Amino acid sequence: MHRWFNIALINLGIAGIIGCVLRSMYIWEIPFFRFKALLNAHSHVAMLGWAFIAMVVFLLRDQTGKGPSRFSFALLLVAQVAVTGMLVGFPVQSYGAFTITVSVLHMLVSYVLCFQVWKATDSWRANGSRLLARLAVISMVVSTLGTWGMGLIVSSGGFGTELYYWSIQFYLHFQLNGWFWFGALALWSRWAETHGARHVMDRFTIRLWVASVVLTFALAIAWSEKHWFVYATNSIGVILQFWAGWRTAKAILGAQRMLHDKAPLWAWRCVTYALVAMGLKVVMQAAVAIPELALMAFTVRNFTVGFIHLSTLGGITMMLFAMALLKGWFVSTSFVARAGLSIFTTGFLLHEAVLFLQGAMFWFGFGMMPGYYWIMLLVSVPLPLGIFILMAHSRATRKKALALARA
Repeated sequence: MHRWFNIALINLGIAGIIGCVLRSMYIWEIPFFRFKALLNAHSHVAMLGWAFIAMVVFLLRDQTGKGPSRFSFALLLVAQVAVTGMLVGFPVQSYGAFTITVSVLHMLVSYVLCFQVWKATDSWRANGSRLLARLAVISMVVSTLGTWGMGLIVSSGGFGTELYYWSIQFYLHFQLNGWFWFGALALWSRWAETHGARHVMDRFTIRLWVASVVLTFALAIAWSEKHWFVYATNSIGVILQFWAGWRTAKAILGAQRMLHDKAPLWAWRCVTYALVAMGLKVVMQAAVAIPELALMAFTVRNFTVGFIHLSTLGGITMMLFAMALLKGWFVSTSFVARAGLSIFTTGFLLHEAVLFLQGAMFWFGFGMMPGYYWIMLLVSVPLPLGIFILMAHSRATRKKALALARA
């Protein structure tokens, strides 16, 4: 499975390079590529090539060392073929017969892989990591209802309508806040449970997370349904999310005090960064419960892009990096690994800072900061650079492990 994690890292690095190309398109005219089509390739490769494959790899690879079946490897191969098809197809035709076909193929394979995850986590602690893994799988399947709904809406002539955009938001919401976040918490809980922690995530905290995920979907439709009931629903969801986040942070910090000597420092750092990112996300969702701030969030694209990257790069990716450190796929004592993690983290922080600063300047009427597009390109470069450094380190670690196993 280490090899498949490296493949997922390659996908993340490619998504990062495409992100840099997208930034450079504001500076130079790049022939043969359309911005929207390239953006679709970037988002699909990042979510389905990196986050999905890496999450499945970790969930299938138990902390006890039990590996997946050959059937699971075959499914991962088909999923990667589908991701490659999206990478090649979206820049050429955006949404068309080919890209829709490979997207549906990936979705169908993901159902089977999630069933494999369900079986693989059957022996996990029922009220902790297993419950979180189950919720992650359920959220993944539920999220795809938005994709199927979008197909029906487009086929009936509803492209560009409110329902069309709601279906997209439904998919993204339950992917980011359900499938990936519950999956990340399941992985963390499983590691802590196998190292002596008794109660990492209690059932009540998990229920709070579930309720908040369902209720905060109201935020995704608030841009079109400016009704007090929608804002009230989101506000209740945010309160529950605050509560769940607070209880989760306390649980993880408690486990950290007990297990501090069982994990490398950088693993704890990555977990902390993930918690801080999710905490900031919750604070932003709470702020958007105020109608005036909701209007700002929906009308200034910088905030939307920054919010999505805060979840994907800050919350989910950092937690997956922590898992790689815990498994020894990243070796924190290695200068190369520390350099890669430091460069990536610095790039992420700068990227978010510039996005939100420029968004605030737009909203308060200060216009665009001097050299904004050049600055965005420069702060985007460390992201793929750090990823490829980590990928090279991970490949070297795997080769060393194989050599030791043969010796």
